[in-house]
Amino acid sequence: MRRTARRLRHLPRRLVERPREAHPDLVQLTPEDRRYLTSLYDDSVPLPRGAEEELSSTNPRLRELRERYARLDIPALAASRWSSDAVESFLDLRYFRGETLITWHYRELPRISALKFFVFGRYIEERDPRRLLARLGEDGAFGCWTFSYPGHGIFSRDLLESVNEIMFLERELHISQRERFSVLDIGAGYGRLAHRMAGAFPQLSDYCCVDAIPESTFLSDYYLAFRGSVPPARVVALDTFQAELDPQAFDLAINIHSFSECTHEAVEWWMGEIERLCIPYLLIVPNDPTELLTLESDGTRRDFAQLVERAGYRLVRREPVIDDPAVRELLRLDDHYYLFELN
Repeated sequence: MRRTARRLRHLPRRLVERPREAHPDLVQLTPEDRRYLTSLYDDSVPLPRGAEEELSSTNPRLRELRERYARLDIPALAASRWSSDAVESFLDLRYFRGETLITWHYRELPRISALKFFVFGRYIEERDPRRLLARLGEDGAFGCWTFSYPGHGIFSRDLLESVNEIMFLERELHISQRERFSVLDIGAGYGRLAHRMAGAFPQLSDYCCVDAIPESTFLSDYYLAFRGSVPPARVVALDTFQAELDPQAFDLAINIHSFSECTHEAVEWWMGEIERLCIPYLLIVPNDPTELLTLESDGTRRDFAQLVERAGYRLVRREPVIDDPAVRELLRLDDHYYLFELN
């Protein structure tokens, strides 16, 4: 110990003392850093022609949907997270692929986010035999945050999570080997997965999007038409849902992060509809890693696993959306896929 102390006395003072301030590169924000941390969307990609006018709360189509949904008296409209005030204050229709009620983004410094997205992208590339990341692509339209990597392309949360979900479905249900395949997406948001599934599977015969939020119905209708995904993708309004959809018309029902933002009453209604339609498989991705919990209007949580069981579904597969524990920890992404089969 004495010899160690003697050596330290001969070291330069700047190496012995702890720095009193962090290095400027660690704490000083660039203008790009500030833009990323304080903006809810990336407007570096111009809006398509006509989008500014069409994606407006004054659009007659949106006003009509709001009025039609308001006249309904069904449990699916029982609101918790998706209150009308929350939608009004946190959903810019023009930049619906930015950070809104529909989706969120990592809120670290851009360089940290870029590193995380790269790790996520490399994780998927290693498990993506059909090269969907490259095939489906990303253009950053409508406010979507993206990260570009030489030799790897452009990544977004939309693209990465969609491809990851598609790969899970392919592993479990072998969609690419079927002559036809049809999907009902409940709580489809802006049509994210519908767009990606339509590009991934030529044999996709029908991908039906439905949502209890009129703004989501409006946006998915616009977005899927803009992407040229119609058909096979389509959007059905909530007030025509029961009349238009027939039993045994779908192979799979999907609910990604939607039931976790609904009330128990709403989930019970939706599960009744899934049971009525006799859909063979049901994929749920909840917000909680290992529990199926609703969000009630008073902020409490209720288990809805028994609602799934009561509708006749048994769990056949549950796995983390990221199976590599190191990648999972780095990304802080603990979500799980829950795949159920109709008894």
